[in-house]
Amino acid sequence: MGRRFPHIGLRTVKTGLAVALALFFAELRGSPALIFAGIGAIVAMNRTVGDAFESCRSQFFGILLGAGFGAVFVHLFEGARYVGVGLGIIMLILLCVQLRLQFAVSLACIVFVAICLSPTDEAFYYGVNRLLDTIIGLATALAVNVLIKPYNNRARIVDMLTHFHQSIPSYIEERVLHGRYPDLSPLRDQLDRIADELSTFEKQKLFRQQDHAGQIVYLRGCEQLAHSIWQELSALCAMDECSRLSPDNAARLAAIGLSAPEGAAAPPHTTADVVGNYHLDDLLRAYTYLASFLQSV
Repeated sequence: MGRRFPHIGLRTVKTGLAVALALFFAELRGSPALIFAGIGAIVAMNRTVGDAFESCRSQFFGILLGAGFGAVFVHLFEGARYVGVGLGIIMLILLCVQLRLQFAVSLACIVFVAICLSPTDEAFYYGVNRLLDTIIGLATALAVNVLIKPYNNRARIVDMLTHFHQSIPSYIEERVLHGRYPDLSPLRDQLDRIADELSTFEKQKLFRQQDHAGQIVYLRGCEQLAHSIWQELSALCAMDECSRLSPDNAARLAAIGLSAPEGAAAPPHTTADVVGNYHLDDLLRAYTYLASFLQSV
């Protein structure tokens, strides 16, 4: 058998394209340091468009503040450069905090030091060129990310919710019909993965803002129903004894393909029967609502 080539994802291809275009555009303007256009393109190529915007914002403000401060301090402290670097770093950090630009502190300080260590007569041009080249890289990567099939994990979220929903009857059968205590940790793991994917989906800019917000609300509603199902299952598994299945709940179980043993259903008599059927009723209600929601997604 021949060696299989590794899978090349779309994001990998888009990153290579963005870097190549950024270097081309930077060269067209006669950039003396193409590397900063390439770095900008690499940094801006994130999983989602929202993350890309955040990276662009951090890069732009970091370089703008660092270059601006550097160009000033390299002339003010030409004879005492190290003293100027120390004072400039302090003032730069305070300014970033005051402007609520903490996300740009590290990069701003790096650019500031780089400019302060440059020859005095080259500092201003170094800062301007670095800012321009970085902007070219950021803008190029952002355009590639937006225009070439931006990441959309909506279908993945729906598939995960569907898989969660389809796995519930087996857990109900184990706990309610057979009196066993199933391990619910796989369901908890599924809920955590769904929450992570939804957080990613919220950062995407795939639709008009109103449409995107509506889809987020809808999918979050599905997630909440899935969480309610898990909570009710957890409550049933926390009970010390198995409750008697009510006729109403037995009929509802039959509707989802779970048949109680003949004669097992009877009106509740004990407190445990009432509590158990209460949790099962809420579980089945959330299960039914989730099925309806998923059909409409």
